[in-house]
This record gives sequence, C-alpha cells and structure tokens, in this order.
Amino acid sequence: MRFLLIHQNFPGQFRQLVPFLSQRGHELVGICSHQRPLAEIANTRVLRYPEPAPAPPELQGRSRLWHEALARAEAVARLCTELKQQGWHPDGIAVHCGWGESLGLQEIWPDVPQIVWPELWMRPEHLGLQPTDPLVHLERNLLTRTALSMAKAWVLPTQHQARSLPPCFQDQRLHVIHEGIDAKTTAIPNAQMAFEVRGSRIDRTVPTLTLVNRQLEQLRGFDTFMHSLPQLQKRHPRLRVLIVGDNESGYGPGHPSGRALKEVMLEELSGQLDLGRIHFLGRIPHPHLISLLQVSSVHVYLSSPFILGWSLLEAMACGCCIVGSTGAPVNEVIEHGVEGLLVPGRDANALAQAVDQLLNHPELRQRLGKAARQRALLYDQRLTLPALAALLEQSGRSKQAT
Repeated sequence: MRFLLIHQNFPGQFRQLVPFLSQRGHELVGICSHQRPLAEIANTRVLRYPEPAPAPPELQGRSRLWHEALARAEAVARLCTELKQQGWHPDGIAVHCGWGESLGLQEIWPDVPQIVWPELWMRPEHLGLQPTDPLVHLERNLLTRTALSMAKAWVLPTQHQARSLPPCFQDQRLHVIHEGIDAKTTAIPNAQMAFEVRGSRIDRTVPTLTLVNRQLEQLRGFDTFMHSLPQLQKRHPRLRVLIVGDNESGYGPGHPSGRALKEVMLEELSGQLDLGRIHFLGRIPHPHLISLLQVSSVHVYLSSPFILGWSLLEAMACGCCIVGSTGAPVNEVIEHGVEGLLVPGRDANALAQAVDQLLNHPELRQRLGKAARQRALLYDQRLTLPALAALLEQSGRSKQAT
C-alpha cells in the first residue's frame, strides 16, 4: 500500500511508525517544513515545503494562528497536487493536525481516508490557567474540529488526551494508541552505565536527581523543582542534579517578566544553591538521554494536565524511581506507592520530602523502579506499532474496496 505521512517536524510522532511501515513493504511519502537532514529509510521519500512567512503585523492574536495554518495547508496541498499529477495516489493519510497541514487534503484526494493525530482538545487548565474563559483556545480548537470533521479516524496516545475531546468526537472513530517506546533494547536498566559531566564521573554509586523537559517551563514544574533543591542539597551533600531542557518558549505561558524561567529561578535562589552540583545540560541526543536515565537515583516528572511526555515512559522503562505530580496525565501510568510517588505539582516542600524519602531508602527505590519498568512495558513499540499499522492498513483496504 501507499501511505502519506504529514508532520511539519517529520517524522515527529511517526518516528517509530515510519520504519515499521517500511519494513512491512509499504511505499511511503513524508511531508514536512523543516530542512534538517534525515536518515534514509527504505521505501520512503520526503518532500519539504518552506516555512510560512510571518503573519502581517496588523493580524492579532487568534488570526495569526489561522494565517499560518492556511499557509501550511496550501503548501501541503500544492505538494499533493504534484504527487497526483505524477500518478502517485495514497491509500491512506496519517497527519498531525495541529498546524493546519490537513486542511486542504480533501480538495486533492476526497476519497482517501485521513487518520489524524490531534493530541489534545485545549482547555485553560491544560496550561495551568484558571478556567475563567471557555473561549481562550477557540482558534486552536476550531482548527482541530475542522480537521476531525474531514477524518475517518483519530488517534490519541492516552486516555487523558482522548477524554479531552468533545462528546461528538467520542465514538468508534476514536482510537487510544500510544506511539510506543523501545523498552526492550534501548530504554532498559543498565547498572553499569557511567559517564562524565564537567569532569565528574556519574554512575549508580553517586546519588543523582534528574529532570527532563523539552523546555524548562512552569507547565512542566521547573520552578517547583528548583525550589526543592536548596533543602535537598543540604540533606544530601553528594547529590548531583542533572537537568535536560532548553530556555526556548514552551507550551505554556512564559514568565510575566518575559525572561527565561531558568534565569529567573537562578536569580531568585541566588546564594541558596551549590551550582557546582547542578548541571544544566540543554538538549542532548537521545542515546545520551537514555544513559542519563540509567544512572538516575530519582527522576522527577511534574506536569499540568497536558500531554504525557515520552521521557517519563522511557525513564520508567529504564527502571527509574519516579516522583511525579498528582492528577492527569501522570496518574494514568503511575499509581502512588506502586510505580512511584505522587505529590502536588506546585508543592516544592512535598517534592523535596518525597525525593528525600527515596534517597534514604534504596529498597523502596528498587521496588518502585521495578514496578515502573513493568508498567512501561505496556507501552513498548512492539505492542503499539502493530496496532497503529493495522489501523492505517484497514483504512487503506477500505479505500481500495470502493
């Protein structure tokens, strides 16, 4: 079969699915807007369109999102028109609909089934905001509604994200299937792992606290984590802290001052931290991330009720002992006292107490880490990828039958 996969950051969420479909003998075309080099995958070619020009300054707020979405939709539609003129017709389309790239597809191939990845129906509380204005995410949700109205099915990775959709989209077209992690050969425990950070050897004999976020932002509890460190460093003089993430704008609102949250936190906690034992690593390659998780004594994952990051599941698969935030999305994969400990996401004292308890009780860490790995195995790509492929192949067969 022929499948078209569209993601402005291709392969994005499809990074495991693309090679899996290729191995099953399908012919694939990917479409994206980034210009980074990509590893070659058999039976796969990638088409690129230029990033949309910035919206005119007179466009404000919500109009800017739709301006970019329509520009992306037109660019993707033009590439699809060229494919059609060349005689290439997909049996199915998989597309992340968050940037508007799917909006013109039905004009080109009205009979080709679309399976879309909407991620989340946005609500104020998802970004840690007070739910005072139900229309605060109107433009984003209208974009999602439009994409779903043209789709044959939609895929969300967790029950929390699936439940965010309005009732009209809660039917047989909704599929909860995670993209999957490699919990059998990559994200695995490794008691012998060791590496150096700033000339210091880090291994399982060094008490190590880890935090991994794409961006160091309040939405993912970075400020709460930083506020917990002064008392943790006092109680554990050998504790090393490894922080992965950058200072770019994240999913949630930034600091009111407009400054990077890392800069604000370091200024606020000036004189209270031993910065020689805190290592800000920025973004690191995925193999280095796995190594970091394999030496972690305690891994912290805090979040507003937003999307569930792959890094948490990979940490669990590595056998990390987790301290997470109560509520969605974390409580979907961690039960308090079973696969980890859960604390209120904005309570730095509770976080410090939980981490302190785990650092002082290696037997508890070992028990929770083993249980976390067993839970993570349910999200292994050897289970999830066949389910995703079956959904695409079924849609392709339905198209061929018409």
